[in-house]
Amino acid sequence: MPNAATSRLLATQAPDGGWGAYGAASSRTEPTALATLALALAADPGAEGAVYAGRAWLEAAQRADGSWPLGAGAEEPNWSTSLAILTLTHVRPGSEAEEAGVAWLMAQKGRGSPLLAKVLSLFLRDRPAVDLDPELTGWPWAEGTFSWVEPTSYALLALKRRRAPRPRSIESRIREAERMLVDRVCEGGGWNYGNSVVLDDVLWPYPDTTALALLALADRPDLEAVRESLDRLPRMLDENDSVLSLGLGVLALSVHGRDPQPTRARLEERLDGGETGEIRALAWGAIGALDRPDSLGILHG
Repeated sequence: MPNAATSRLLATQAPDGGWGAYGAASSRTEPTALATLALALAADPGAEGAVYAGRAWLEAAQRADGSWPLGAGAEEPNWSTSLAILTLTHVRPGSEAEEAGVAWLMAQKGRGSPLLAKVLSLFLRDRPAVDLDPELTGWPWAEGTFSWVEPTSYALLALKRRRAPRPRSIESRIREAERMLVDRVCEGGGWNYGNSVVLDDVLWPYPDTTALALLALADRPDLEAVRESLDRLPRMLDENDSVLSLGLGVLALSVHGRDPQPTRARLEERLDGGETGEIRALAWGAIGALDRPDSLGILHG
């Protein structure tokens, strides 16, 4: 039976098979990938047609270079390529679309330092504007720009779905991106969007960004950054109980073997209340509401 979130996802699918950021908006890659993934994971026979249509939208929207744009008809490649790949690994694994997407993703590499930090460094001289290792790069929001935590986490989720043994080139990118995430962890655990310190000010972590990074590091429980962040995440969720944060939080706690039930109960309460119209949040909420330790299949395929 569909839960409250999956029922609303089914009701908001556009005639073209995709989903917009909000109900009636034009279809875009991120919400379409996430909604299709959520419905596929729910394994509800009544959603099979919606999953097929969502997959067809993704395959039709893919650019010739293997990337996905923000939405159908957009000209520029988009970071949401990682989410399209992640979804295809579940609904059509090993497809040509998935392979082309991975090839494009592997060619992307974010810069080590943000442009603003480089400008500030010209005036600060020996004092660094940000506290990070510029040699460690992950993935950017836009081609050729700074490596951020969220797009790097999405890329790791997509690449780690490709079961071992992975090509050496993919394994190498995964390991460097993991080191980048560890380098960016906030004091006491958790992740901000890109840095942990700016101009000597310690930045605070966000629950949704932290949960995404923890999902990307699902197979690295040995890392101190992971353990500290898992300890801190429940406290962060007490302060921010949005559907997005709770949905991602449940997934992160579950995949690392922490008790997700108190967080899942709050998530289900929020979903039953129908408080969000954002498709991204609904989709992550729907996935989080599933009672599975590794819903995204990062550990077990």
